[in-house]
Amino acid sequence: MSLRDLALIIFGVAASYSQSPDARSIVGTWSNGAVSMLVERNTVTGSTTPSNGHTWTYKLNADGSFSYAGLLNSTLYGCTMGLFNEKAGSYELSDGAITFRPTRNFWRKTNSCAPSSNSERNYVLDHETYAIRTKTDDNGLGYICLVKEDNKATAEKVETCYHRETPVRR
Repeated sequence: MSLRDLALIIFGVAASYSQSPDARSIVGTWSNGAVSMLVERNTVTGSTTPSNGHTWTYKLNADGSFSYAGLLNSTLYGCTMGLFNEKAGSYELSDGAITFRPTRNFWRKTNSCAPSSNSERNYVLDHETYAIRTKTDDNGLGYICLVKEDNKATAEKVETCYHRETPVRR
């Protein structure tokens, strides 16, 4: 095998691993999440607290509409704080970037130990633009990765990847 052949193989693997998506390849439901297996147990009552965790899900439709739901729960010393965000609107894919144009951006904040601080609010409808790429892991699971510039002064970028949800077969 020549050095040129090896370079072509390496380039081919890298290209299949990470690439700019086309509109059809991103249609579907994409999720990212984690749950802690640790729980607190009240030794007097025997009750346990909800798990800590988060889930973020985008549904990208072929007609250019999207929906998003995000949930974050954190329990510490028996107090559970939660954040819920629901967005909907349209999206556009162009030149390796995706722009979300929300028509809904609803937030709910809850705190089990300070219910007076609970709130709900319709938030700003600013457009959000991310660099987008697709990748496939070693097990063949497909991902979309959204990259946002986090700090313009340092050009620091934050990337979050979402795996494709597959329908449950019965």
